Amino acid sequence: MARQRGEATTADPGMRALRRTRSIRPSWRAITSVLIGVLSVFLCYGLGRREYLVVACFAFLLPLLGILFVRLRRPKLEVSRTFSPPVVAVGGVVQVALRLRNRGSSPTTPLVWDDALPWPEPSTGSRELPTVPVGRAKQRTVTYDLHPPRRGLYAIGPFVVEHEDPFGMATATLALGHPDRLVVVPAVSSLSDGGPTLADGEGEAHLVQRRVMGADDDLTTREYRIGDALRRVHWRASAKHGELMVRQEEHRSHPDARILIDTRRRGYPDAESDSGMSWSADWASDGFEWVVRMTASLGLHLEAAGFRVAIEETARPQIEPIGDRWEGRRAEGFLTSLAGVQLLDRTADELAALSPAEGKGPVFAILGDPEDAVVDWIVRRRVNGEAGYAFLVRPRPAVLQRLRDAGWTCVTANEWDDPGDAWRAAAHEGSSHGAR
Repeated sequence: MARQRGEATTADPGMRALRRTRSIRPSWRAITSVLIGVLSVFLCYGLGRREYLVVACFAFLLPLLGILFVRLRRPKLEVSRTFSPPVVAVGGVVQVALRLRNRGSSPTTPLVWDDALPWPEPSTGSRELPTVPVGRAKQRTVTYDLHPPRRGLYAIGPFVVEHEDPFGMATATLALGHPDRLVVVPAVSSLSDGGPTLADGEGEAHLVQRRVMGADDDLTTREYRIGDALRRVHWRASAKHGELMVRQEEHRSHPDARILIDTRRRGYPDAESDSGMSWSADWASDGFEWVVRMTASLGLHLEAAGFRVAIEETARPQIEPIGDRWEGRRAEGFLTSLAGVQLLDRTADELAALSPAEGKGPVFAILGDPEDAVVDWIVRRRVNGEAGYAFLVRPRPAVLQRLRDAGWTCVTANEWDDPGDAWRAAAHEGSSHGAR
């Protein structure tokens, strides 16, 4: 985390460039011209040669004309920014497309451009923007790639250009447009191999799988009735039967699972004030970042297995429910909320007053080094006969012992461990100790 905060500070020069927006800086050529003008004035009066006064006037006039040019001929560009993909995972690559339209009365001069970024990207040298012609139909598009180093909600932009006068006497920096939000979700690890068996102690957690036969449309369709939505029409079955057929309601048994996540700052001894790279983060913790990655990986794994997942947090709720895939709601909102989840404060009394979520099934706790009040809360969330797995980052031995005494299968991890390794370790721990 210290490395990431250090990287954030290296991005400060770019922000300082934004603070110089609309400032006009004379070039070395302008400074040299002024020095020549001063020398010409001395020669004029020292030698009595009036022609040197003409040289001095030109030398003083050129920088002045350059400053007036960059002040009055500022480019007027309309900037729109799109991301592909619109949501990216840590370690992924997102392409940024900038569409520029000239709203001025004349084509722009060649410009040097950049986008204000919250983290440093590998240097690609100066980026030159050719002349942008006038007209709504005439626009220019430039693209570049971003490599997000950390989850969060980031402000990308504004678009920054530098332009100068034809004589190279002055340069001005101008910020155009507004920042756009880039959503960087945590990287998700595969938990498909070697993990615990996802089944409730009473057998209620087994998903009733959908019965589908490749060419048998009759098993999943019925005749059209007044009031049925047209989007449910099964056109292949309709053609076969000669009348409108719609997809039948699908009846399934939904197993339940719960994820308990500690989002209180006191549960992470390594938490420090964040550098402010992201719009959402106030505190930074490597342990909490692992907890978020594990939550994302486990939530998607349970969702893919057909579980209805309830999420409980020790602080104010921030994470959106995964939703029921059979109702058309998938995990996009869940991952997006994990991009912005942060460490908060909540008193022990407020935590103890929280009512447990309903539902039976396996319970998973994802923690750092929780306080005693959080351990009390975790223990109360599981009843005898329910499978309980706790994943902890560098916990105290007393915390582990208490959870194990309460019937939880505990797995410890380091900040750099892959969540998939912790998941496989949970299967080994469960077979060695069992849940009570």
